[in-house]
Amino acid sequence: MVEKTALSEAEVEEKLKEMAPAWKIKKNEKGIPYIERVKHAHSFMEGIDFVHQVAELAEENNHHPDIFIQYKRISVRYWTHTASGVTLADAQMAQKVDALF
Repeated sequence: MVEKTALSEAEVEEKLKEMAPAWKIKKNEKGIPYIERVKHAHSFMEGIDFVHQVAELAEENNHHPDIFIQYKRISVRYWTHTASGVTLADAQMAQKVDALF
């Protein structure tokens, strides 16, 4: 199991650069950082199929993202609630989810 300690913003940037460069660092309304990648599906059902694949991967790894479905726009966000930030486990999951894009 990967230690789930929040990384600094510089560490997150470095991890994303090497592991999942398409992901972006953002902050929620409380100022807590998260990483996000957005998929623009061709149809609503393609987007739902994508969400299902992400959900299966999350279950296999016991590390679950926040997923937002807005018709054909799917946002996948990772951050570790207990660490109040982005951890190495989040970057690793981003790398795994990348294979589904």
